[in-house]
Amino acid sequence: MPVDPPPDEAAAFRRGDAPAPMLDLIGLMACHAVNAARTLGVFDALAAGPRTTGELAAVTGADPAGLEQLLGVLRTTGYVRRDDGRHANTPATTAWLCSDSPTDYGRIRGLWQTIIEERWTGLAGAVRSGIPGGGFYDWLAGRPELSSTFHQMQLGLAEWLAEEVVSLVRVPEGGKSLLDLGGGHGLYAGEFCRAVPGLTGTIVDAAVTERTDGPLTWREGDLLTADLPGDQDVTLLCNVLHGFGAADAAALVARAAGTLRPGGLLVVMESPPEPPGGAADLAFAAGFSLNLWHTQGGALYPAETITGWLEAAGCSPGPWRGLARSPSHALVTATAP
Repeated sequence: MPVDPPPDEAAAFRRGDAPAPMLDLIGLMACHAVNAARTLGVFDALAAGPRTTGELAAVTGADPAGLEQLLGVLRTTGYVRRDDGRHANTPATTAWLCSDSPTDYGRIRGLWQTIIEERWTGLAGAVRSGIPGGGFYDWLAGRPELSSTFHQMQLGLAEWLAEEVVSLVRVPEGGKSLLDLGGGHGLYAGEFCRAVPGLTGTIVDAAVTERTDGPLTWREGDLLTADLPGDQDVTLLCNVLHGFGAADAAALVARAAGTLRPGGLLVVMESPPEPPGGAADLAFAAGFSLNLWHTQGGALYPAETITGWLEAAGCSPGPWRGLARSPSHALVTATAP
């Protein structure tokens, strides 16, 4: 957790009387300290109860002197506390960084740390030239453990949002067919099929094994070049457009619109570049968009930009609606003529 200076000290950083970049440096140190602590099992060991440095060293197999130094960073950055010589997890660590936490954010944090350290090299040159580094998915394919974490993160997000997404979409009366573009895990299509009797779903994704399971069929294919089934009642683009450059994203919207029957519904869910949450949400969205641009050539696109693509594709979009479960996501439905 970032350093939380008292108001007078924070004001000095904001005024420029204190070096604000120092806080970034501390955050970088803390990031590596947390990674080391998780590797050693420090947070899980403290989840069983407070321990002295010696007791913690015995449990984790760490050198007491080195561990004491590591704990100093973790303590001053808010991950552990020390009372009467015994260390304990802070509430934030218990909630987010222990392996049995409801959300083990440590894996997500570790994934992002590796992406930034390995894939953001050459960022200045990319910004200067306007040519992103790219290659994200090829890089990810060569890192099986990170790839597993990445796909589990996508799966967990879909599990959290799918029910609300379905509740916000009115499937055309008598709807029988749904096409999910880029939804390889099948969770959104599956949730729609459970909610609408008789609905069947086809999922097209470049990284799936072709198969059929109940009402769902998976087809392998590049979203920009594959032959797509037509006459669909509903077509989904959930968390897909941000992975493409603007021209390709607009083309994908047009292709998605072309799969619909007259009066069919195109559903787009995306992360806005300026979400309605707090400062942390805004800062993460900006970093996420930069990462998309540099590693994939994509970006987080404003709602009005996507609305323009929908209108250019001949659809009539309704209003954008934020998701209650995630202020970092919004959804729009558009009707084909």
